[in-house]
Amino acid sequence: MSAGAADAPPGIIGTAGHVDHGKTALVRALTGVDTDRLPEERRRGISIELGFADLRLPSGRRAAVVDVPGHERFVKAMVAGASGMDVCLLVVAADEGVMPQTREHLQIALLLGVPRAVVALTKADLVDADWLELVADEVRSLLDGGAFAQAPVHPVSSVDGRGLDALRSALDAALGAAAAHADRGFARLPVDRVFSVAGFGTVVTGTLTSGRVALEDRLVQLPAGTAVRVRGLQVHGAAVERARAGQRVAVNLGGVERSAVRRGDVLATPGSLAPQRLLAVRFQALAGTGTRRHGERLRIHLGTAEAMARLTLLEGDALESGASAFALLRLESPLGAARGDRWIARSYSPVTTVGGGGVLDVGRRYRRGRASDLGDLAAAERGDPAEWVRATLGGAVPLTTAEVARRAGLPEPEAVPALERLEAAGQARAIGTGGARWWQGREAWDALAGRLTAAVAAWQTRYPLRPGMPREELRHAVLDGGLEPRGMAATVASLAAEGLLRAGPDWVALPEHHPHLPQAWEGIADRLQAVLAAAHLTPPAVGEALAASGWSEGEPQRSEFLAYLCAQGRLVRVDAQLYYDAGAVAGAAERVRDFLRSHGTMTVADLRDLLGVTRKHAVPLAGHLDAAHVTRRVGDVRELA
Repeated sequence: MSAGAADAPPGIIGTAGHVDHGKTALVRALTGVDTDRLPEERRRGISIELGFADLRLPSGRRAAVVDVPGHERFVKAMVAGASGMDVCLLVVAADEGVMPQTREHLQIALLLGVPRAVVALTKADLVDADWLELVADEVRSLLDGGAFAQAPVHPVSSVDGRGLDALRSALDAALGAAAAHADRGFARLPVDRVFSVAGFGTVVTGTLTSGRVALEDRLVQLPAGTAVRVRGLQVHGAAVERARAGQRVAVNLGGVERSAVRRGDVLATPGSLAPQRLLAVRFQALAGTGTRRHGERLRIHLGTAEAMARLTLLEGDALESGASAFALLRLESPLGAARGDRWIARSYSPVTTVGGGGVLDVGRRYRRGRASDLGDLAAAERGDPAEWVRATLGGAVPLTTAEVARRAGLPEPEAVPALERLEAAGQARAIGTGGARWWQGREAWDALAGRLTAAVAAWQTRYPLRPGMPREELRHAVLDGGLEPRGMAATVASLAAEGLLRAGPDWVALPEHHPHLPQAWEGIADRLQAVLAAAHLTPPAVGEALAASGWSEGEPQRSEFLAYLCAQGRLVRVDAQLYYDAGAVAGAAERVRDFLRSHGTMTVADLRDLLGVTRKHAVPLAGHLDAAHVTRRVGDVRELA
């Protein structure tokens, strides 16, 4: 074992290749593990599900081998296994050469961004040297011009063991050259197997693609959003206290039943990922697969999950075979996705691989043909973290710092400096201060300010007598509730600081707005107050009083009119039908206080006699005095409150 081998980063080697080209036999020869564990797999002699084995390499490095099915009916399982690969072990049988699934698996590995490849020409014991060289040339021609053009080609035999040592060394070198798994600062484990173990409960396996997981960690299961606890961990079949990115991990989960978890789910650090239905992508169409159409229905494979989606082309109405373009994938079921994820598209029917690419943004609605939106995606594609952050800020709703980091696919400590640089350059707007901050692109902020002020202005035109528009109503009307109340408060405070709005405890108004009576209503208000003052403590029903004052508007305007006069202290609403002159009610309240100071208690009959009214007015007046905390009801009597 070489020095430092124990500290070498872990690696994932995944097989790829046509059915019956000897992938499982090769894995067994390399590792001693038969990955065909299902009875049907052993009966039929082909892999149906993913298989896993532990491989010790010459340097001492330990790698996990993922054995994928080769049959075209099981490409879905192959895609799940290819996600997270560091090295693709492309298997080609020397007696058959390159076959259809050889090409499809190779295309999938390239689209998923697998960084390295090693080719194994299996069944070398069945052919002579000249034939072997012809097949090797065929494979090199297949790889020529692509990312795997320099992949080493090794003839091997799982029967007599020839070439296996050289293959192990080539895999070791490829893993050493592959870039370490990016640590985004949060744990992420796409689930590829789920099962139960007696006495332990639910167990899931997968490749930890980011972050670290430790015993007793709290994670969230997506897309369901279920909180789960890490009860146990295994790496390479051994119990461990923690696992790191790039390792094959088995996790014993607490807090969730086996039936509630499935392949395709993701375990992640709480708050790090969110279920997404809208992915902005670069769609690379495979050559020879026909034209992709705007609105086409596709099968999207991301991580270990599959979801149906509608293709929205952002550039034109068609994407020709072999070309690429920016697009949106509108998922029919949500996936735990983030910027930088790789995905595969397969046609709806017949099911063939037609393209794939990388996720450039999540959750944001980009518009077809809009130059600024295409520019944002181009910037995100260039890979500058500051540009990734900027591209997240163009949405209609401000985002928290954590949301920006998640959508940018960055750890929060890396996102904050980028946000602050964008703010200093005038490209981003910080909303709120201290630990609770929201962010939005400058243009998006200006557009939001325009929508908010326009909504408030329209509301004031409709309700001129109210102090302002309720905050909650404004939040739902403009932002569809997509910004939490704290974020709305920070947004309103920022707009108030800019002089665009004026804020009250629970309302928002334009700075110049002050409740006022339309000129036509001012005379009616004076006459109504005179009618009620003359009636003193026995006013007519409010409809009758309004009619006597010359009122002719409908019910909504009537309610606004009366509420305004009450807010101004000119009238008092005792019940739905009785409004009083405010001075008359104030005088009655003082007389009641004097009576209670002398007598201690009061009945409704006492109130009736004291004020010289009938029971028709005495009962509602008694209820009003209770509500105004002049009196307190105790049984059938009132006492001074």
